[in-house]
Amino acid sequence: MSSIIQNNQVFNNEVPFCRVYSMESKKQLEERFLAHRISYFIEWQDRSFLQRIFDRKGNKIVCTFRINKGEILRARELAKGIEGIKFKEFGDLTQSDRIRRRSEAVKEESDDMEMPKLKFENSQDDYEEEE
Repeated sequence: MSSIIQNNQVFNNEVPFCRVYSMESKKQLEERFLAHRISYFIEWQDRSFLQRIFDRKGNKIVCTFRINKGEILRARELAKGIEGIKFKEFGDLTQSDRIRRRSEAVKEESDDMEMPKLKFENSQDDYEEEE
C-alpha cells in the first residue's frame, strides 16, 4: 500500500496582497477578512531608527498581508475604500485566472447544452405487435 503523503510536495499558494501603514487600516482590513472568511497572515517589517524617533503617536506601522492567491479578487473588493493600504500588483486578474470553487463553477454553466435524443430498441415481440 502506498502512502498518500509525499515528502517533496509543496502546497504554498500564499502571496503578498498589500502593505498596510496604520493600525486603524490594519484593524479595518482584519475585520473585513474575518467577516468574509478570508485567511491571512501578517508579516511585520521592522521600522528604521528614524521612523521610531519621528513617530510621536506610535500608530504608524508597516506590515504585509499575505493571502491565498485564489482569494485575491474577493480581497481586493473588500479592501476598497480603506486608506493607508498599498496593493501589490498581480497584473490583469480575471475570473478565468483564479481557482474556482465547485459551487461557482456549477452556477456559471450555460444552459445551451443539447441533450441527445434517446433511442429505444424494439424487441421482436414489440415489432410483431405493431404490425
